[in-house]
Formats: sequence, structure tokens, C-alpha cells
Amino acid sequence: MKVLVFTHHYPSIRLPTMAPYSYHTYRALARRCELRLVAPTPWWTRARAAPRELLGGARESHTGIDALFPTYWSIPGLPRLHARAIHASLRGAMAGLRREFPYDVILAAWAYPDTVAAEAFAREAGVPIVTTVLGSDINEQPRDAVLRAQIAPALQRCARVVAVSGALGERLVELGVPRERVVVQLNAVDGARFSIRDRAAPRQRLGLPADAKVVLYAGYHVPEKGVDVLVEAMAHLGPGRRDVHLMMVGGGELLEPLRERVRALGLGDRARLFGWALPAEIPDYMAACDVFCLPSRREGCPNVVLEALASGRPVVATRVGGVPELVREGQGGNGILVPAGDPGALGSALSRALDMAWDPEALRGSVGALSWDVVGDRYHALLEEVLGERRGAG
Repeated sequence: MKVLVFTHHYPSIRLPTMAPYSYHTYRALARRCELRLVAPTPWWTRARAAPRELLGGARESHTGIDALFPTYWSIPGLPRLHARAIHASLRGAMAGLRREFPYDVILAAWAYPDTVAAEAFAREAGVPIVTTVLGSDINEQPRDAVLRAQIAPALQRCARVVAVSGALGERLVELGVPRERVVVQLNAVDGARFSIRDRAAPRQRLGLPADAKVVLYAGYHVPEKGVDVLVEAMAHLGPGRRDVHLMMVGGGELLEPLRERVRALGLGDRARLFGWALPAEIPDYMAACDVFCLPSRREGCPNVVLEALASGRPVVATRVGGVPELVREGQGGNGILVPAGDPGALGSALSRALDMAWDPEALRGSVGALSWDVVGDRYHALLEEVLGERRGAG
């Protein structure tokens, strides 16, 4: 079986922290079939980072997958045009790739613009398409009527649509995708990299007090992730909680405003914003913390929650998207859930979680035995099933 993956959600040499879950999924699948990947890249991103590649794009294989990063030409700030622009810009490259690598099926990810463009390429090539939706591409993008008019028909024409949480699966049905074509597949976790470790050594490397209570956030610093709420929650921890330290790893548009807010709140070195870290460094941060916090306003199936639990750390998170499918409260639970956008509730939950006695082995056990190899097997079986149906229909 020859599979063409079509998504911008894939790490490159210039964006090594991009979508590690996609990397693990496609690497696992590539061990079971022949696989190539196309990651469309907007010209304005390339003009800033690699102007010499504007016309030809880039080809990389350092991840173990032959990946093309072709340039597409659209208008920044007008996302409603992006899917058509990708299709028009990449038709020549896709035709050449089809001759070089006569793929049997397209596996896309991210509803818009990726899946909308990929579905058009699949129709032109006469092959089926399976796609994966990940979160805000289904929770937010279809709120725009023009985007919805492109997204819904494309998803309805897919042979299968994989949702990374049950909540996203229900949103797909609302968009008109037949329920029998919706497949729920949770993300996985690398249990070898994320394991129960002592806090002392990583805390020393990161310059954290050995006796502090440490909260960690890792991810994008953007409004939908609720990172602003987390910083405000540090002022709602209750009297005498100067023992609590906050680590924030990642970057985005809110990174510098959050640093200003940390200074305004007088948090000093009790709130440290580290900026971006490579995926290989995240296990150290997980090992150094006592509680992981994900304060998102919207979510799909957040991989960082699985990584924290596999590391034996409890999770305080918001009750949004697929998070309640991962975080369970009460006796035998693995964390605490709070409403989104409420610093007081979040601060109170963090204080409680930091004072509770958690069993690291039980927390790790709550992740289950789901590995990336299992995910690769399931995607492979799904694609084989789709191709079998196509052959039967022919």
C-alpha cells in the first residue's frame, strides 16, 4: 500500500517543535507501508524563514519520512482563499508526485485548508481520502459560514474521518459526516520517553528549588490555550502559597505579554517562562513538576495530558473538548477539572492538587497501554479497509 500524507501539521528542520504527535503517528504508519508526505507551506512564512526556497519549496528526510514542503500562494489574512490557493499552487507538484509515487490513498490531517485541498486532489487522482481532525479545525473554523461551506462537503466526501476524541466525533456528525464513517482514535504516548522519574536532577538542571511545589504548562502561548488564565490563577492560590512555582514552556503571541503580566503581579522568579523547548527536552520538564496544568478554552485530544500522566504527574485541566475523556476526578481519578476561563477556580484546583497524595504508578496506569505502534496499526488497518471497500465497489 502506498500512502500520501497531506498536512501542514508536521515538523520541519525550521520548525522542529511542530506537531510531534503527527510525527509519531506517521512514523508508526510508515513502518507498515510505503509513505510520502506533503506539507503545504504559505509563501509569507517561507519568505521570512527561507526566501531561497520560495519557488522550489523544500524536501527533507531527516525524520525518516520523505517529506515535501511546497510553497503555496495565497493572500495573508484571507484564510477563506487558502484551500483553493493550495489546490491551484500545488497542482503541478502533485501531478509530478503522482507519476513518481502512484499512491493508493491520501491520508490528510486538519480540516481547513489541508483536507479541503487534499480532497480535491484525491478526486482528481481517483483515490479515496481519509482525514484526521484535531481540535479547533472542527470546534472553531466551521463557525465561519464561508469556511463551513468548504469544510462540511469535503469531510462528507471522505471515506473516513478520524477524530482524536469522542467530542470531536460528535461535532463531525453535526457537520453532516455519516456516523458510520466517523472513527474515534485517541492519541498515544511514548511510555519509554515519558516515565516516572525522580524530580531532583531535572530540578537542579532547570534551576528550581528542590522543595518547591511546581506547576507546569507546556504548549502554545495563545489565547485558546488559556495561558493568560493560568498566570492570573497564581494570584488565586490562597494565602501563604509562596511555595508554588510555575513553569511555562512554549511560545506564541502571548509569550511577551505574559512576561509583562508576571512582573505586574509581582510573581518574581516563582513564574518562569522558558520559551520554546525541543520535544526531546519535554520529559525533563514533566519530571521536574508536581502537577501539570492545561487551562485551555478549547481542545481536541491533548497529547501533553497523556505525557504528564505517563510521567506519573496529576493533571489540572479545563472541562473542554476531549479533556474529560482523559482526566477523571474522584476516587481513583488522575486529576481535577475546572471551568474554562476562571482563574479563581483554577487556582483553587491547583492548590488542592498540590496538597493531595497521588500514586504515580496509578496515574501512569490511567493512560492505558496505547502506544504509537498501536495507533500505526489502527491507521494501517483503517486504510486497508477503505481500499478494500473501493475494490469491492469497483
